[in-house]
Amino acid sequence: MSGTVLDNRRDSVFKGGRGAFLHCFAACRLACITAALTTFAPLSVAQFVDGDGTQCCSSLNPQYPAPTYYGASMFRDDDPRAAAKFLIAEPMDPPAPSKELLEVLEQQELDNGPMSPTLAPTMENLGAAYLAEGREREALKAFSRGVHLARVNGGLYTPAQIAMLEQIISIHVRNGNYAAADDQQAYLYRVKRFGQQHSGNDELREATLRYADWMRGVYLGDIDYQRFPRLVGINDLYDEAIDEIVADQGETSAELLSYLDGKIALSYLVSVYPGERETGFRASAAPLAGFDVASEAQLRFWRLQENNFRYGLESLQRKKAVVAAQADSSPEDKANAHLAIADWYQWHRRYAPAVRIYKEAWAIMAGKPGSEIWFEKTFGEPLELPEETVFNPGAVPVGTTTLAEVVIDFSVSRHGEAVNIDIATDATGEDAKSAKNRAYKYLRSIRFRPRLEDGKVVMAENMQRTYKIRY
Repeated sequence: MSGTVLDNRRDSVFKGGRGAFLHCFAACRLACITAALTTFAPLSVAQFVDGDGTQCCSSLNPQYPAPTYYGASMFRDDDPRAAAKFLIAEPMDPPAPSKELLEVLEQQELDNGPMSPTLAPTMENLGAAYLAEGREREALKAFSRGVHLARVNGGLYTPAQIAMLEQIISIHVRNGNYAAADDQQAYLYRVKRFGQQHSGNDELREATLRYADWMRGVYLGDIDYQRFPRLVGINDLYDEAIDEIVADQGETSAELLSYLDGKIALSYLVSVYPGERETGFRASAAPLAGFDVASEAQLRFWRLQENNFRYGLESLQRKKAVVAAQADSSPEDKANAHLAIADWYQWHRRYAPAVRIYKEAWAIMAGKPGSEIWFEKTFGEPLELPEETVFNPGAVPVGTTTLAEVVIDFSVSRHGEAVNIDIATDATGEDAKSAKNRAYKYLRSIRFRPRLEDGKVVMAENMQRTYKIRY
């Protein structure tokens, strides 16, 4: 069955009911497997068609290597993006030592009972005192009891528990217990979401962005092997917020910008999604009735993945329109919105539109106050893409065991590719040789924003940078 027929059938059933879609998807999947097994087609010649109709993965048009996850697999120490970390709560200052607070707690329990609403604040202070004394286990128990008391007296979503939940999360992160921290992060977001009427609310916006960033880090760290569900969850957070703001304030509200930035970063994540990808088909002797029907989340993610280039571009163009609609937008704001679109094309190796839009961004700033500083910062030297910190793992480890530092001499072509690569670091020993080989491979796969001079793309020669690589 041809890819075109499958695409048409899939698109048509997406417009129908969920049951019809699942039925048709299973039928299409079975038809594909049957066709592959009966025609004995070599698995290596399978082709993929991207969003603009160009083909890859064939001998005539080979697939480009996936871009390096700059910020995770490879990063520069002198890059400010490498310093980005999760925002986790700092320890609180206790009002008194734990010994005094235990006496207060005991008296409160005698006077008002073990479930008194007066106990939760005392437990919060006691947890803070334990932390200050280096007694994390006791602190965790105190905060946990305080959360329980707050819920009993104020309801499941009482804001009285927020500070204690944040401290519990911080303790888990410091101890590397990311699964436990993840559970508490999900509940903390529900607590902050409860009672907030609109995604334009500052507190809710901060809660949403923080939770989305946490899920991004957990996804990169792969702590629970929930690959696509994490990405679908992040997408849902942003879409819900965007829909609320558009319905209330319109398509050009400035409140959309932070959520659109999140959607753009998500598109970068999806563009290099490593999971659920296997070459060819799996043949099995199991009866056909044993085929699993894809879950709704899987189907939604596959659609998100298949249309990712277009979805990312739409988010970038919406951001540009919002920026242009703001009365206080500066030329730099508008140029940066163009720049982000060009970077998206560059990331996907679509050089002609990327260069055209880079030149448009340059033209917007030409002759404006501060333009020379902006030109130097933006185009003075090649920049590793994406400019977002999306691949920076933050507090969650990315599952690698080795961190090596490598000095590399290279140039960057007009297409934003590393060429004339020379690893300057001496390679002695197997570990050093492995690091050197990986550094070469990673650098070859990095997408760079090219250098511009006088509005024209030029080659950047004789560069030397020190990278750290994780593997």
